[in-house]
Amino acid sequence: MKIYDNHARKEMGQSIRENRRESVQHGTAWFPCAGYLDLYRGDSYPWHWHDEMEVAYAASGSITVSVNGSACVLEEGEGIFINARVPHAYSAGEGEAALPNILFLPSLLYGAKDSVFWSKYMQKAESAGLSYIHFRLAVPWQHSALKAAEEAFRCLSEEAYGYEWRVRAALSELMLQICQNSAEQPRENGRNRTDIDRLRKMLAYIQAHYAEPIRLEQIAASAAVSRRECLRIFQRVAGVSPKQHVIGLRLRRAKQLLADTDLPLSEVCGLCGFQDQSYFTRVFREKNGVPPAKYRRT
Repeated sequence: MKIYDNHARKEMGQSIRENRRESVQHGTAWFPCAGYLDLYRGDSYPWHWHDEMEVAYAASGSITVSVNGSACVLEEGEGIFINARVPHAYSAGEGEAALPNILFLPSLLYGAKDSVFWSKYMQKAESAGLSYIHFRLAVPWQHSALKAAEEAFRCLSEEAYGYEWRVRAALSELMLQICQNSAEQPRENGRNRTDIDRLRKMLAYIQAHYAEPIRLEQIAASAAVSRRECLRIFQRVAGVSPKQHVIGLRLRRAKQLLADTDLPLSEVCGLCGFQDQSYFTRVFREKNGVPPAKYRRT
């Protein structure tokens, strides 16, 4: 089991490819499952997606999970299931928060698609229409699912002999609860899935070009949509404007360069896509509470 600060399984540039898909291998080819303990201190982890399903819960503090136009606030003890290939982001408030989470390929549980586990059960859970489930303690079956997630995380943490069997058993119990109760969960319609696909394309374009001057027309063209449609998709699915997302990426990169290099502020400013250093300083102070130079010293 790995413990990471700020959900940083690796540096953002290494762990998220240009299409915003994580490039980290979670687990191994033999056992495609990994557990992480992510520690937040008033920071966030940007929009991304991966082939694995993910289950996470707030062990302490509270975490806001943004997914498909919704913002789920996980209070202590609550959790979330996020389906494979669904874009999502995490953020925390002022205090500290701990988020144990598990990522696993669905095939870990069903084996092959000619099995009964796929055709009768997992096919429902992996359906594109089910994006996420917010687990609450007050709902009995969701409480049971959370207990299964905690057991899987405990086994991954201890790595006792045979832990792989126990992890798969706990995750199988969790998925059985989801399959048994998935009919009551809201489904995404065809238009929503189209919006998500378009958002993936626009996120890819922004990630590849955020360090350059970038216009709304270029972002929209990357998904073959109009400026107005681009703004609508970002607001509906991501809850932010394209401009806010670009500035967020630039500021995140600036924080990394300030912490890890001795580059002059003017060079950090340019490498992150800011054309004016005074504007960079003002925006950095607004978002982080301190100017860039002080952030570097502390």
